Amino acid sequence: MSQTAEPTNISDRVPHTRLIGRQWELRNLTELLDAIQERGAAVIVRGEAGIGKSSLIAIVSDGARERGVQVLTAAGVQCETNLPFAGLHQLLLPILADADHLSPPQKRAIDAAFGVVDESAPELFLIALATLNLLSDAAARAPLLLIVEDAHWLDRPTGDVLTFVARRLEGDPLLMLVAIREGYESPLDAVGLQELRLDRLDEASAAELLDAHNPELHAAVRTRLLKVAEGNPLALAELAAEWL
Repeated sequence: MSQTAEPTNISDRVPHTRLIGRQWELRNLTELLDAIQERGAAVIVRGEAGIGKSSLIAIVSDGARERGVQVLTAAGVQCETNLPFAGLHQLLLPILADADHLSPPQKRAIDAAFGVVDESAPELFLIALATLNLLSDAAARAPLLLIVEDAHWLDRPTGDVLTFVARRLEGDPLLMLVAIREGYESPLDAVGLQELRLDRLDEASAAELLDAHNPELHAAVRTRLLKVAEGNPLALAELAAEWL
């Protein structure tokens, strides 16, 4: 099995504006990455739109790649919500060639799910088991980070497969991070995964972020923008840019 590099402080290499107000959350995810060789884990990262879920996950992803961890990604999109296994295909595409090493029933299951063969997709369990084995085999070569963005927009079969996988990761060097927008549901909500909730920035962090994006704001404008943004990082960045 390939070994990851010695753990390093990810925050030391992160641009300042990407980290403001998120040190605690980054530390929590970095600790899971540090322990990836000892145990697998799955975490839901939840928060409202613009709260910084993708930015936080991107920081962890960059740190993982620097350690030699493989990174597989998928993102749910509204236009593919009704396309069975669309999200799963995106996630597994870089390692699909390894499907040749699966048992014949599992290989046929994956091929049918992705339309490689002209057969109806078999039971979801068989597809989920094939997915788990694909990921386990990949993780045996080098630790693996799975990133699923906008999981609330995944097609339901993909969500169900990932739920199956998420409950069976502890024995593999595999970390799954699933971003879900506040107010939306996902099959992954029902299985008691760890959850990291991103709240709005506190007043001090919001002010620091606004100043980092535009330090020349007039005091009255600065006060107004802080009030309007209400601690949402994306709103703060966009409002600051409008006044450049």
